[in-house]
Formats: sequence, structure tokens, C-alpha cells
Amino acid sequence: MRVTRSEEYGVRLAIRLALERGQLTIRELSEREGISEPTVAKVISRLRRSGAVAAERGRHGGYSLALAPEDITVARILDAMDDHVYDSSFCDRMSPGLEACTHLSTCTLKPVWRELESLMGAFLDGITVADLIAGRRSGAGPRLPVATDSVADRERTGSGPARTTGGHE
Repeated sequence: MRVTRSEEYGVRLAIRLALERGQLTIRELSEREGISEPTVAKVISRLRRSGAVAAERGRHGGYSLALAPEDITVARILDAMDDHVYDSSFCDRMSPGLEACTHLSTCTLKPVWRELESLMGAFLDGITVADLIAGRRSGAGPRLPVATDSVADRERTGSGPARTTGGHE
């Protein structure tokens, strides 16, 4: 599995908006999370379309969570970024120019990818922004270590978790 930058940024921006409990501009979000303004604008736009973030225009406008942190799941945020562990177009991309995948009738991997997506979806649907802020895996689960660094900090220092690539991006 590979968590894309836009997915991580989406989760981080939702957490930031929940912590601030008010409206923040693209510039403020960019400065506080160490993410470029164009990237923040792109990610916030996707979160708005998903209904997780609301926008208010005007001089004192900005972005805020549209729902309570307890009602926004990690799965919802990741879905808003339009990246999926498995989707049906994956098989089409693996056989470019062919009418169908050569393994279509005997594929033993497709059920594995679908089951993995289902398990991950259920797991991530059980974790809310409020859980992440509190350091919990889920509403009733054990506490997780609370991360205080940002993606930008890890990129500047070259530290951070190793990334594992999945079957597609």
C-alpha cells in the first residue's frame, strides 16, 4: 500500500482545521503545515467536494470543517483524494492495448486486492479525525503515539517512514 502525499496532506489539513476550531485561509494552512499554497488549495478543494470542509467567502472568510471531527473518518478523507488501493481500471491499465487482461478468466489476484481494499476501508472508516487528535486508533481502541511533525519537516530532514508501493498509484 502507498499513502500518497495528497492523502496525507488531506488528513493533516483536516486535523489542523479541527485543532484551530475556526476558519483558516489557504495561506494560514500552508504556513502552519509547511505545504505549498497551490497544494493546499488543491487538497482543500477535494475535501470541500466531499463535504468534509466548508468555505466562507469574504474578508474574514476561510475554510473550516463542515462536520464535527468525530464525524469525519480517515476513509472519507482518503476517498476525497480519489486514490484507491484497488479499482477495476487497474486491470485495464495492466494490459494496455489488449482487449482484456490475459489473466481475466483465471485471475487469482483480483479477489485478494478487493478483499484488502474492503478490510482497509473498514479499518479506516473506524478512525475519525477526533481519534487522531486524541491519539486513538478508533473511538474505543488503544492510544496511538501522537505525531507532532509534519510531512514538510520530514521532507526537509529526509527522515520519515519508508514508503511501500502497491500495485498501482
